[in-house]
Amino acid sequence: MENKPVVAVLGGGNGGFCAAADLTLRGCEVRLWEFPEFIHTIEPIINAGGIALRGIVGDGFARPASVSTDLEAALDGAQLVLVIVPADAHKPIARACAPFISRDHTILLMPGCCGGALEFYNASCAAGAPADIVIAETTSLVYAVKKENGNGVWARGLKENLPLAAFPAVNTHHVLQRVRQVYSQFTSALNVLETSFHNLNHIVHPPGMLANLGFIEGAPEQDWYYYRDGYTPGTARLAEEMDNERLAIVSAFDLPGVSVHDTLIDYYGYQGMIGESLYELFRTSPVHGPARGPKTTHHRMLTEDVPYGLVPLASFAGVVDVPTPIMNAVISTASVVNNTDYSQSGRTVENLGLGGKTAVDIRRYVTHGPDI
Repeated sequence: MENKPVVAVLGGGNGGFCAAADLTLRGCEVRLWEFPEFIHTIEPIINAGGIALRGIVGDGFARPASVSTDLEAALDGAQLVLVIVPADAHKPIARACAPFISRDHTILLMPGCCGGALEFYNASCAAGAPADIVIAETTSLVYAVKKENGNGVWARGLKENLPLAAFPAVNTHHVLQRVRQVYSQFTSALNVLETSFHNLNHIVHPPGMLANLGFIEGAPEQDWYYYRDGYTPGTARLAEEMDNERLAIVSAFDLPGVSVHDTLIDYYGYQGMIGESLYELFRTSPVHGPARGPKTTHHRMLTEDVPYGLVPLASFAGVVDVPTPIMNAVISTASVVNNTDYSQSGRTVENLGLGGKTAVDIRRYVTHGPDI
C-alpha cells in the first residue's frame, strides 16, 4: 500500500509473530525470518499458511509475504528491518546481516535492552557492513504479547509514547520518519543512552524473579501469575530502590529521567493502568495481570535482563561514579542462583567499545558516531 515500507521482521518469537501479523493486516509487505537452526519456531506459520492474531491491535488471519530462513531474500528491498529477538541474538544477527545491509535499510532493534544498538553496529561493521549503516533502538517492544496455539498470537497490550533513538543520534529524525509510517506511537529520544537506560525490564523483572524462587523452583507444577502473585509490596520496593539508582545514572549522563512508575503510566494509562506505587500498578493492571510466572530461573527475565540490562547499567554507573549497591546485589544474587557470573558475560562499557571514555566523550560518540 502507498506510504508503507517493505518490512523485514527478524525473529520468530512472540514479538516477531505479532509484528508480522499486525503489519501484514495493516497493508505492509512483510518478510518474517528466523535462523535455520530455529526453523521450528516459524514452522507452525508455514504449515498453517499464516498467523492468527487477536487482541488490542485487532483480530484476523495474516499471511506475510514470506516466512523463511533466507536472510538475503528477507532483506532484499526491505526499507525497515525490525530486529525482535532476545539480546543475546543481537550480535549473531548483526554478523549474519552484514553482507546484505546498506544505508538503504533502517534497522530497528525492538528493544535494544542496554547497549544493543552499539553492539549491533560494532558487530555488523566488524563482519564487513558499511560504516554508515543506520541502526536504531527502542526502550521496549511495542506490544505486550504471547504466542498461543502454534501459529497464534495474543496482543494484550500496546504501548504509547515509546522512545526511539538512532546510533548516531543525528539519524534519529530519519528513522522516525520511516518508522512512523507503520507505528505512530514512537517519540524521539536524545540518543541510545536514553533508550538503553530507560528499558523497564532491567528494573522490573529480576527482583520479581529472585523474590519468587519458591514459586519457580519449589512448585514448578503450580501455575502462578508473575505480577498479580509475585509483585508483593516488598518486591515492588526493591524494584523502586533499584530504579532510584538507575535515575541517578541517567542524571549523571545529563539525560531526562522518568521513573519506571511514570513510564508505565505513559505506556498503558490509556488501558486503565493506575496506582501510586509499582505494587498498586501491577496488582490492578489489565495488561500485566494475565502474565503467568516462569517455571525456571533460566528465563530471559534473568538470563537477558541481568547480563544485557543491569550489568551494562552498573558499568555505565562506574563511568560517572554513581554507587549501585542494590543493582550490584541483584546481579550477584542472580549469578549465584543460575551459577553464571553475569558480571563477566554481560555487556560492559569496555566491550561496547567505550572503554576509557568520559561521560562527555560517550555522549558525543552516541550523538555523532565514529569518525568515518
